[in-house]
Amino acid sequence: MLKNIHIVLIGLALFILLQTFLDTVFAVFATIVIMLSWIAFNIFFIKHSLFIKSICRIQTKEKIVFLSFDDGPCDQFTPVILDILKRNNVKALFFCIGQHAKAYPHLVHRISDEGHLIGNHTYSHNWKNAFKPSSIIEAETNHANNILFEITGSKPDLFRPPFGITNPSIAKMLKGSGMHSIGWDIRSFDTISKDSQKLIRRISEKLRPGSIILLHDNREITSRILNELIQTIQNKGYKIVSLADV
Repeated sequence: MLKNIHIVLIGLALFILLQTFLDTVFAVFATIVIMLSWIAFNIFFIKHSLFIKSICRIQTKEKIVFLSFDDGPCDQFTPVILDILKRNNVKALFFCIGQHAKAYPHLVHRISDEGHLIGNHTYSHNWKNAFKPSSIIEAETNHANNILFEITGSKPDLFRPPFGITNPSIAKMLKGSGMHSIGWDIRSFDTISKDSQKLIRRISEKLRPGSIILLHDNREITSRILNELIQTIQNKGYKIVSLADV
């Protein structure tokens, strides 16, 4: 994770380097373009941890992996996913959207009662909020936390930025919240995938010790492939565990 001073120093070093090849005006212009492009690129890639230290993979040699589900709870598919997890004795991490938790408190209760971890995924999951002042992000996050607290009796200490977008405003909010940012190192793309077997292969071929897998419990295809995915992961010698156990 880089601080603002680090970014300034990187920009200065880049300018000095470019100035050896270009005149001052072009060196300044090139530095600005490269730095802005680099920052924009990192905003959308949580695993780079440019602004926020996000846990995207647990450092271990043990063949363990973690399932995480975003964007629920969903009355249509979350119960199916919970049934499959229970049948396979697998615990997962659910990043709940506050307004969905408010709509389906019984599902939040069930997630908690069945031993799964619950994380904060903001109240509205609006990508535009990521580019608003930290006070707006803080209000969104606190609203979701309060709803989850009312339902479960505890506030989440895990946070996943919607769409994996990170920036200084989100970093400021997190610093004051005491929550930890959780990313992923395997993105399933179950939000756009249409081919069940291709989706399973995509995930299983990327497995490595400590992988955190990103799935969504509001997608039909995820509920359809989950049982086979669990079996495939286990057949490769991996154990699916809860982040609470590490």
